[in-house]
Amino acid sequence: MSSTRYPRRREAALVAIATLMACAWPAVAQAPEPRRTLDLDRFMGRWHEILRTPNNHQRNCWAASQVWSRAGEGRFSIRQTCHRGSRDGPTRTVNTSARVIDARTNAKFEASFFGGLIRQRYWVVDIAPDYSWMIATTADGDFPALLSRSPSMPEAERRRLVARMAELGLPTRQLEPSGG
Repeated sequence: MSSTRYPRRREAALVAIATLMACAWPAVAQAPEPRRTLDLDRFMGRWHEILRTPNNHQRNCWAASQVWSRAGEGRFSIRQTCHRGSRDGPTRTVNTSARVIDARTNAKFEASFFGGLIRQRYWVVDIAPDYSWMIATTADGDFPALLSRSPSMPEAERRRLVARMAELGLPTRQLEPSGG
């Protein structure tokens, strides 16, 4: 065999290996793209969790809410509060920060917890024109939540928005009320 054939074989082998790895490598899921551009001034303030996907950090957490405040250009502080054990239980508060990571829509954020030890990306995939509710999720789309400016929501509207979440391709079977 001539020496010119080896580079072709090596090239073919590398392409075959890369193809196999691409097929075997799990695809990274992604949340649906945001439907609206956020007006960050209107977005600031208190948001109450109506429904959420169960997660370890909010176990036994009732009546959860978050208050967003500006902390500089494209940066925010977020005070997350819930009651432990019941709606009237002791309050637990966690302070986090976030920054916009998509200036085109202002609807993609990276949150930083515990002084930056944990970082998580979130998308606001849909929001009411009057900013009365929002559908948010982790960037992989696995942990959707429905939030509202009010601590409660009429059942018909809640059902309609769960159907909207499903239309967007978000998992809705595990959604649970924020502690009742």
